Amino acid sequence: MLKILCSTIARPESYVFREPVDWKALELHDYTDIVKEPRDLGTIKKKLESGGYDNVDEVAKDVRLVWSNCMLYNRDGSEYYHLADAFAKAFEEAYAALRKLVGAGDFKDDNRVPSVEDKTALSYDIFKIDNADMARVLTMIEEDSPAALARKSAADEVLINIDALSPSCFSKVNAFVLSCLINGGGPLKKKSKV
Repeated sequence: MLKILCSTIARPESYVFREPVDWKALELHDYTDIVKEPRDLGTIKKKLESGGYDNVDEVAKDVRLVWSNCMLYNRDGSEYYHLADAFAKAFEEAYAALRKLVGAGDFKDDNRVPSVEDKTALSYDIFKIDNADMARVLTMIEEDSPAALARKSAADEVLINIDALSPSCFSKVNAFVLSCLINGGGPLKKKSKV
């Protein structure tokens, strides 16, 4: 969770979410009437680092408050509203990947045959990573399960047969893809502007 938070804070466009809203200086006199539980990423990070949360769900609840507070106070269509919405979507993708990774025991058993649900999840998640990460995935598959790759007549088109991945290759690829999503994947990574 700390990686997700640090990755979010590291984005230049997150500057408005890093510290508490200084509503007095900004003369937002109705801010405390509208936003009942203010949150900011910097405070959440400090609380997380000091062990102030009992579990990741508590952290996620606070991070979600950052986005929902911003969207509550700012009108739909405003720059801040859309920024919070984009960050919220990116956070939810990373958080879902973290939950999968934790829930799956980080795929420590390399010989465990992946379930249909595991394969389906990977087939959806793999489309969420960027081209550089996809190149790494293709290299991993080429090294461990080359029969799982089928090149089309076009030089830049490759099909991945997830069913043909060895259990160990599936484990490595899935862990890598989930790690990419946790460490800053999602819509903000792929877009040049927010």
